[in-house]
Amino acid sequence: MPRIPRRHLWTDAACYHILNRGHNRTAIFADDEDRIVFLSLLARYRQRYAFRLFHYCLMSNHFHLLLQLQSPRQLSTFMAGLLRAYVHHCHRRHQFVGHLWQGRFKSPVIQKDDYWLSCGRYIERNPVEAGLVAEPWQYRWSSAACYAWGTADSLVEENPCYQELAVGKVDQQRLWRAFLVAEDEREDEVRRGDWAVGDARFRDRMGEVRGRPLRRRGRPRKSNSRS
Repeated sequence: MPRIPRRHLWTDAACYHILNRGHNRTAIFADDEDRIVFLSLLARYRQRYAFRLFHYCLMSNHFHLLLQLQSPRQLSTFMAGLLRAYVHHCHRRHQFVGHLWQGRFKSPVIQKDDYWLSCGRYIERNPVEAGLVAEPWQYRWSSAACYAWGTADSLVEENPCYQELAVGKVDQQRLWRAFLVAEDEREDEVRRGDWAVGDARFRDRMGEVRGRPLRRRGRPRKSNSRS
């Protein structure tokens, strides 16, 4: 069966967990300067495409973004421009030749409410799972410190579900820190990254948008590897 175009998944009711990694899992960020360039490109493309970036994390060989576009139909165009612009930077700075990205980016659609929070948690915990830091907010290249301690980050627009955790910022930050270090029953589902991440009703609705039912899966086995 031919692959169903991504445009069948566009919906104003959700946002996207975007992930891409280096070809053969090689590094895409050589150092902090590369990460600064990538974030500056995100800022530039945000002005052009009016997306809301809720959570992000830049690892050495891959990145995660949780974002919502004002016009979801621009997702592919936006990402093609962002990834191409970063490749041009690598060509100029590192005299890089060949493929940088492993392939097309992944962009599972994420249900609002608790699943937005679970996806944000998963993204910000990547450095902990990789053994780079003891606590998520210690990692410089993610949105964790913004949510956990209120550290200024001009790229981040607060996740609306985070704002509903409590009335005041102090309590919101405290609850987010606790959530980051606690277990989350939705973690396996977020990590699996199917076409749609959410409850059964949401997945069924996205299956209708997609044109066929989403495949049902049993609970996956625990794994120590992380994206």
